[in-house]
Amino acid sequence: MSYREKVCIIYTGGTLGMLPKETGDSCSPLVPAEWKELKEFVSFLKRLPLETVLYEMDPIDSSNMNPDYWLDIAKVIKDNYNDYSGFLILHGTDTMAYTAAALSFLLENLSKPVIITGAQIPISAARNDAAQNLASAVMFAAPYAFGLPLIPEAAIFFNNKLIRGNRAKKIDSFGYAGFDSCNYPALADTAGDIFVNEQIIRKPSEKGFFIHRKLEREVFLFDIFPGIAPEIMRYIFNIPNLKGVVLKTYGAGNAPTNDSFLKEIEFAVDKKKLVIVNVTQCIRGGVKPARYDAGAKLLDGGVISGADMTPEAALVKLMFLLGSGHDVETTKRLMQKDLRGEICVDTPNKL
Repeated sequence: MSYREKVCIIYTGGTLGMLPKETGDSCSPLVPAEWKELKEFVSFLKRLPLETVLYEMDPIDSSNMNPDYWLDIAKVIKDNYNDYSGFLILHGTDTMAYTAAALSFLLENLSKPVIITGAQIPISAARNDAAQNLASAVMFAAPYAFGLPLIPEAAIFFNNKLIRGNRAKKIDSFGYAGFDSCNYPALADTAGDIFVNEQIIRKPSEKGFFIHRKLEREVFLFDIFPGIAPEIMRYIFNIPNLKGVVLKTYGAGNAPTNDSFLKEIEFAVDKKKLVIVNVTQCIRGGVKPARYDAGAKLLDGGVISGADMTPEAALVKLMFLLGSGHDVETTKRLMQKDLRGEICVDTPNKL
C-alpha cells in the first residue's frame, strides 16, 4: 500500500464558507456557515491523492479575529503536528495577513507547510474563486502527493500565488487577486504550470517544533496625517499599559519636523519607554529614515526603522517580541533583525 499524505484542514470561517443569513434569500448578509453545510461543495477533495481530516473551530467573520484565536490555531497545529504532513487553514480575507504573520512567529522550528487560504466569493456560489484557491492550496499542504517541493512556512495561497505569510497584504476588497507580496517574490505561481521559487524557500528546521504561547496585546498602530494634533498623539502614548506603537509614516519614513510633533515622540520614547517602529504607508517599498531630514529626526528621537516590513507583520512581530518577555532594547534590536523572512536584512536602516 502506497503512502498517502494526510492534511489537517482547520476551518475558521470567512467568506469561503459563508451562506446567506436568511435561507433562500441571496440578498441577505453573508454569515459563516458550519462545515456540515458546505460538504457538498468540497466533494472534489475526495478525488485528490491524499487524505484530509477536518478540524472545525468556531466559524467567524475574520473581522472578529483576535490574538486568542491565533493562539488557539497554533495549539491545534501543535497538538496534531506529528499526525499530519501539512496543515491547511481556511480563513477570511480581511485579517488573513495578520493571522499569517502571527503564525509565522508563533510556530517555532517549523518543518511542515502551514497554508492559509480563503476566497472573495463563497464556495456555494455558482461563480467563485473559493474552489480554485482550496484545490491549489491543499497541493502545497501535501506537496509530495503532487511532486512539489516542500515549503515549510506559514504561507498564503490566493489567486494563483503562494506568498510568504508575513510578506502578504490584502490589496483588493473585491477582485480575485486579493493579496500580493509587495516587497518580496511569490514563493510559487500556479497561473499555468506550477512554478516554485525554490531559492527563496526557508529550509525545514531540524530542531524540535514548539509554539509560543503569549502575545502582547497592549500595542497600537496608526497613520500620521497632515495636521495631526499633538494632543491626539499624547492621548495615544498615554494609553495605560501601552508597550509599543507601529507608526505608519509618509513615503520613505518621513514625518512632521515641527517641535510639537517631535516633542510627543520624545515623550513616548524617553518618558513612556515605548518601542516605536517606523513603517511606510505605501503599499510597496520601505523606510530609509536617514534619507530625508523629516525621517532622520524620528531616527534621532529613538524611533526604529521597520525597513520593508508590512504594517501587519510589524505589528504582530512587536506583539510577539514583547509577549516573549524581551526588554525594550532587546525588542528594538530584534525588530530590526530577520526572524522569519519578514524583513530584508540588506535593507539599510540608516541610509
